[in-house]
Amino acid sequence: MSSSAANQQAYGRRRKSPYMVAIVLAMVMFILVAPEVNDGDAMSPTINDGQILVVSKTSYSQNRGIPERDQLVILEKNATNAQKVSDDNIIARVAGLPGETVEIKDGKVYIDSKEYITENGIEGSDGEMSVTLTEDEVFLLCDNREEYIDSRNEKLGPVNMRDIKGNVLFCVWPFSRFGGID
Repeated sequence: MSSSAANQQAYGRRRKSPYMVAIVLAMVMFILVAPEVNDGDAMSPTINDGQILVVSKTSYSQNRGIPERDQLVILEKNATNAQKVSDDNIIARVAGLPGETVEIKDGKVYIDSKEYITENGIEGSDGEMSVTLTEDEVFLLCDNREEYIDSRNEKLGPVNMRDIKGNVLFCVWPFSRFGGID
């Protein structure tokens, strides 16, 4: 093989290399994350209708780890009881963790008798209820507390952690809201 032919082959490999890296990265990203379009105002003002989010494909269980309080998670529409509440995936905030007691009374939410207010100041809820979560359950709340497509809805109730599709990482659309979400 002549030096010229070898140089051309090396040049061709170097030229194709960025494309191969991009394809491999895209495949890895597809395995680890997914896009999610928010449908509705249940998480307003934190997430608005039509925002496009990037969601990690994280599965939870007592053995694999539990989500953190205040973490925004996606409940798959095909999950147990979720289809009774919504025609789409449900985005909500983890309020109650396994083993805790969630109580709603007098317009406030209490977790183990302590008032629950999110880090960004969202608080309260109407209605009355009390539930103690099992070791495999979490209690989800929407930020727009007028919407009842979360664990307050008796058709959904506390959510088994295995039914959580993943958690919200950041927003990609609209560009004005690009970045992390609290």
